Amino acid sequence: MRKWLIVLMAAVAIGATGILGWLYMRQDRKGPEITIAESKKNSYTSDMTTEDLLEGVKAVDKRDGDVSASLTVENVYPNEKGDEVTVVYVAKDNSNNVTKVTYHMTSEGNLMGFTSETKTSSDNTDTDAETDEALQDENETDSEDEEEPEMTEEKAQEREEEKIDQLNPQDPRFYLNTYYVEIAKGTQIDRLSYVKDIQDDKDSTSDLYRKIQITGTVDVNTPGTYELTYYVVDSNGNASNGAVLTIVVK
Repeated sequence: MRKWLIVLMAAVAIGATGILGWLYMRQDRKGPEITIAESKKNSYTSDMTTEDLLEGVKAVDKRDGDVSASLTVENVYPNEKGDEVTVVYVAKDNSNNVTKVTYHMTSEGNLMGFTSETKTSSDNTDTDAETDEALQDENETDSEDEEEPEMTEEKAQEREEEKIDQLNPQDPRFYLNTYYVEIAKGTQIDRLSYVKDIQDDKDSTSDLYRKIQITGTVDVNTPGTYELTYYVVDSNGNASNGAVLTIVVK
């Protein structure tokens, strides 16, 4: 009797394992495929809107079909020379599987000092322009009485940790030794010496280290506050956080 009970329990266990395996295999764990039309304009200007950047880009999922409505522009990174940008596109399916791809565009103008905020088409209306001008005048008046909060090493650290916490699981994590440093005028800097670690779910740190991109410039002979942005894109097209190093030249 006990022998048959053992056999029955073993059969139930095997059956349950098979069912769980079947359910696991049926789960949707793959994100949509993002494609970029060959005819897409590959030259970038600083006045391009999000709609302009998304033109010619499509996202299709094997199960959910066309999910292009989920497409967003996560970021736009200029290269060190300012003559090329990397656009990071993101899309997700109905199971919240996320896919990222990067697209390189040449710049029609030098983008040194460029910020990665993109505009929507509504930003170009006359009404918004008048409103922005009024707000700018008001902000200029207020700025005379208010000073921006001073950046400190602690605040810079908190800012970067928050950015890393918001990454998707498949995105690389970029860490610096410090995110705020003060140097004396004329002091030369080794930009790669500030890199602490790069972590990824697939690529090794050594592979990612060779893919490091750094944007921004520092004039060590002119006192002021400068920012360098470090990032990598892994072999799957996933972009890391943009780790910002604030350098104050005194």
